Amino acid sequence: MIKPAFQKIYVILGKQDKEQLEGLCHILSDLFPYANFTSNLYLVTENLPQGMPQVERIQKEVCGFIRSNLFARLYVHFVHGVSPATPKEIEFFYQYFYQGWKRGVHDFDREAYMHQEVPRLMLLPVIVPDAKIEASSLRLLLNMLKDAFLLPSLYLDWSTFFLASDDAVIAKAEKVYYGNGKDRGQAEIVCGLCHEDVLHDTSAKLESDSIFMTHPCPAALIISALDGMVYPCVNAFLKKESLANIHDELDIDTLMDRYGQYMNSQKGCLSCREQVAVTFADLPLPKGARHEVGDLLYNFGVLHQEAENHVQAVELYEKSLKLSYTEEMGPVLFRLGLSYTRTGRYDQALEAFRTAELTYHDQYYFHFYMGVCCFEIGDYGVAIERFSKAVEMDPPDEDLARILIYMGTCYNNLGEYQQAQVPLERAKEMAPSVKEIFSSLGFSYFQLRDYDKAIENLGRAVEIDPDSAIDYASLGASYREKGDTIKAMAMYEKALTLDPGMASARENLERLSGKT
Repeated sequence: MIKPAFQKIYVILGKQDKEQLEGLCHILSDLFPYANFTSNLYLVTENLPQGMPQVERIQKEVCGFIRSNLFARLYVHFVHGVSPATPKEIEFFYQYFYQGWKRGVHDFDREAYMHQEVPRLMLLPVIVPDAKIEASSLRLLLNMLKDAFLLPSLYLDWSTFFLASDDAVIAKAEKVYYGNGKDRGQAEIVCGLCHEDVLHDTSAKLESDSIFMTHPCPAALIISALDGMVYPCVNAFLKKESLANIHDELDIDTLMDRYGQYMNSQKGCLSCREQVAVTFADLPLPKGARHEVGDLLYNFGVLHQEAENHVQAVELYEKSLKLSYTEEMGPVLFRLGLSYTRTGRYDQALEAFRTAELTYHDQYYFHFYMGVCCFEIGDYGVAIERFSKAVEMDPPDEDLARILIYMGTCYNNLGEYQQAQVPLERAKEMAPSVKEIFSSLGFSYFQLRDYDKAIENLGRAVEIDPDSAIDYASLGASYREKGDTIKAMAMYEKALTLDPGMASARENLERLSGKT
């Protein structure tokens, strides 16, 4: 089995426990050879003072691996909370904690300087600010970290999203992570980090080829010192489906085999990706991120629509509209209109189509679907106008036949039976095996009292569909009007054989039986 190259490893650190920490370091050192060329290690702790000693110990393992593997590169993200603090306290934190942490990678910084390249070991603090922190204090801390080449990021959740509106704060952060959590726990933060990674990976796969959206998320592990378990992905972490316990005698090859088996067995990755996008849709994201989420929701909507899951498609399209740029709403509105149509919400479909008309006014299928909606709500005159526009745009023969059938039916419903014959006769030449054409023509000719042509067309309808009770009943009516009682009764009897509950056929048969 081919072993994966991990792109990210997330570690939830617990309380300071030397034995537990040594066990964690041991498994990480075994996993580092499975890291790809630029892997990321996220170390998530509650706060700076509690987490830094553990981070520094793990960093020793990282440094040893990097020194032994000249082509290896790792980014270490220390994710930790920061409480309200005065400028003096922030200065203390910076000097006592961050500077000491930075000194631990001095050799790699010097190596990078000599070769004029990015260091092979990068330290990237991720600040999880307390809701009560002053923006000025946070700006001060971020500025200090940036000056020391400790490129800082922010993790914001519902309690701290207000900081995203402070341009000065955001300008000093290398990256901003957005979490949907509210309890600010380490597990919630890890989920937020993983979900954002899944979101961006899904966007990348969509740009490459939408078929890849069904694939598992990038190779990653979540290791929790809180429960001692190793998880293969964020979905497994949420479901508590672990691969192993780090406190057991753990063979790395066995762990990797279990990981491979788990990922190969996954069939619900597409729904997981979709749920992540839906989760981000409700967050107060910046414009660029909102557009990214909106684009994903649109594409998930397309997948549901193609699978005829129109209720789900409508939900996703409606969410996508709220996040899309105005100039890109046309495709969303058009597809939303299609799913509204398929779910019988014709008024809403028309509203969506009208809004999208500027984008699609030169497409025959747009006018066709507009016509279908008007037809379904009984606005036959407007429907005919739309169908006529579609016909003028020279659609493919298969679609043209459908449009002509709708046009003929509209004329029939308006009582304009002579006009109905024109599109229906044209459709008959193009699609001689479509029963609905002959049924509609039979109705038109019956209303015009041309019973021979009505019988001719209805006869062809039952040849195509011998189980069509309504067409046999219509044949009965045509023969009845011609005065051929025997044939009329035979047709009504056939209709009742196929549909015993057809009251009109039974009444006509009884009436004709009384005459014989």
